[in-house]
Order: sequence, then C-alpha cells, then structure tokens
Amino acid sequence: MLGLSLGKLLFLAIVITLVWYGFKYVSRVAAVQQRAKADMMRRRGQGNVEPPRRPVEDLVKCQRCGSFVSAEGAGNCGKPGCPWGH
Repeated sequence: MLGLSLGKLLFLAIVITLVWYGFKYVSRVAAVQQRAKADMMRRRGQGNVEPPRRPVEDLVKCQRCGSFVSAEGAGNCGKPGCPWGH
C-alpha cells in the first residue's frame, strides 16, 4: 500500500489547505496596501488624479424618433422611415 496511511493523507490535506489560504491572505494584504498607497498619493495630489479616459464616439440624432445613436454603425431605431434602417 505505498506507505500511505489515513493520518498522512489527513496531514497532507491540512498542509495544502494552510498553504492555499496563506497565499490568498498574502495577496489580499498586498492588494489592500496597494489601494491604500494609491489613495494616499491621490490625496497628496501626486499620481494620476483623473480616471482613465475612454474612447469618444460621435453621436447623431435620429430624425424620426429623436434618440441619439452612434455615428459609426448606427442601427435601426425601430420606427418606420428610420434613416439608418438596414
């Protein structure tokens, strides 16, 4: 029987569980420290104070219903006579 007993298997399972939760704890502590450092830098006026920019899209007004749709790839608004009907 390969020299494995129930006690050895149980001990191995406990060790694996402890290592798993240890890594999770360390990564959580590092994430909290990183967020605290970024927050402190933002409060001092250093670092990136504005959120990252998103790409801007041009919008055009639908002549039929008045809703605004993307200029590129505009789709049908669902009203009859929609200028972007496909």
